[in-house]
Amino acid sequence: MTVEYHQLAELPWENPKDAPPELQELAKKAAGTGARRAPIPCDSIGVYSQISELPAGYEIPPHSHSAHELMVVLEGGCTVMGGPELTAGDLAEIPADTEYGFVAGDQGIRFLVVRPEASVTAIS
Repeated sequence: MTVEYHQLAELPWENPKDAPPELQELAKKAAGTGARRAPIPCDSIGVYSQISELPAGYEIPPHSHSAHELMVVLEGGCTVMGGPELTAGDLAEIPADTEYGFVAGDQGIRFLVVRPEASVTAIS
């Protein structure tokens, strides 16, 4: 096995047309605001990962995922619905099938998501 590197500047940002069917409507809305995400292929080590960037005030509606998730705030921050404010360096461990949502802070947010497998998203 060899080390694989993924540089942010070289990641392909997801085309909203390629979003899973359950996320098509949200992806179209997101594209109009500058929100974007880039899947990070980590097949060789068996995880699913992505980087997302959201502008200030962008709301991710209540939803859940079929797999556990580790969310790492890289820049900016957000306020979790019914939870705390997260800023750069903060982490959230989100169990599978747990509903959550958040609103990007005044500077927007860039965050990394890592899951043990691909998952299905259910918008509440």
